[in-house]
Amino acid sequence: MKPCVVLSNAKQQCVTFFWKENPSFYVGYRFIEHEPETLPTPLSEIETLPAALSVARPDLNKAMLPNEEADPWNKVWKASHVENDIGDGTKLSFTTFSDGAAFCWSVDNRSGQRREFFFEPTEDGVYLWMSLTTQTPITGAFCVQQCLRFTGSTNVEWRRQVACAPSLSEFDIQARGNPHETLTFVRKSNDWMKVALPHTCYHTPPGVALFKAKSGGEIDHGLIVRESLEKNSCAGMYWERTAYVSNRHPADCVHAAVDLGPLDSGGSRTVQGKVYFIEGTKDDLLAKWREDFSVNNKQ
Repeated sequence: MKPCVVLSNAKQQCVTFFWKENPSFYVGYRFIEHEPETLPTPLSEIETLPAALSVARPDLNKAMLPNEEADPWNKVWKASHVENDIGDGTKLSFTTFSDGAAFCWSVDNRSGQRREFFFEPTEDGVYLWMSLTTQTPITGAFCVQQCLRFTGSTNVEWRRQVACAPSLSEFDIQARGNPHETLTFVRKSNDWMKVALPHTCYHTPPGVALFKAKSGGEIDHGLIVRESLEKNSCAGMYWERTAYVSNRHPADCVHAAVDLGPLDSGGSRTVQGKVYFIEGTKDDLLAKWREDFSVNNKQ
């Protein structure tokens, strides 16, 4: 079953991935979160991290999904949205297509930058494309945070409007008296490692320049995974050019900081990622990831 992508919180710039066949499970994604982290110089060898085997973004010539068909049980979700200026110098436009895919763009008027996102659902998740075009030169690293949100039944109501995935919610597990339990894993030395609580960053080899002592250590690449306690379902996220990954509580989310720099004035860069939702173990998810991203680098 393929998910559908809708806009669930315009102010927070969040979309939601949902399955019409399973209305009690849906996952959030915040595509613009916080100011970019920058350095005056590029991240060395960031382009050597595993890259997508398919880089062509699908055609935008699709039929739009009417708003009333976006979702019958959650009226705050939108299939389309356009705003001119919300008072902080940004604009946002969003469209869901009839096949469940979605496209959005935002403009930051203060720096003359435009960011575009395309979401293409598939049977095991959602393919992602992100493009940045800038009118002002970016001389070095320009890391933008991508946020995959789970949220359980015990979290606050506004977060449950964006995501509700109790089987993958660390917040639910911790609320039941397991304050040190984690469901989140990364790859280190070609093996799985649990992500420490409550908020820890792990850098990829090129991302070390952002951290010094603040990182929890180096990992192989940017794949970050949630696995249920029963080990029968998993979710994960991977982006090309990931400088670091992290977790966050009580928001019950995982992050990837994706480097889009450097760029000349008028320049543009497109990177590809994917979020995964599967029935199976984290090893099953890893096998799928290896089919989607280049095996020429350390995995």
